[in-house]
Amino acid sequence: MKNLLLTQFDLHHRLYNNVLEGFSDEETHQRLHDNPRINHVKYLAGHLLNSYYGLATTAGMNLESKWNALFAVMGQSEARDDFSYPTIEEIKAEWNGLYPSLRYRLGNLSSEALAAQPPAPFDQVASSSGELWAFINHHIAYHIGQIGLLRRGFGKAPMQYN
Repeated sequence: MKNLLLTQFDLHHRLYNNVLEGFSDEETHQRLHDNPRINHVKYLAGHLLNSYYGLATTAGMNLESKWNALFAVMGQSEARDDFSYPTIEEIKAEWNGLYPSLRYRLGNLSSEALAAQPPAPFDQVASSSGELWAFINHHIAYHIGQIGLLRRGFGKAPMQYN
């Protein structure tokens, strides 16, 4: 199971960077058609970063989630307009900086650790850390897909898988 989850984790890391390619910082803070019901790219990118921090907690890493109040998971945050967010480059740098150590820790999780109950509040969505990891992988894929649709809505080329 762990190898499959790591394969997805690695794919999502690459696709996160690919789907954000070519967006200016200004564009990432715009809502498609100025529709307040559509999240902007910057919020989605930061929200995915926050998911990485959830995985880090599951992997036993004691990290403070950067910008948690802006991007908290489980319905605890929402996209804001006319608000000073970190730049998209800062968000991507945090994602990419966290990736190597998080991947290492996830790759070294034991079967017992994967079977253990996840920490609160993640125990609301999964009964084991392995299930939580699978859930977060799906969550990341879902939001990468949303950003992919926004790419097209903003007239950008489709995301590349390379």
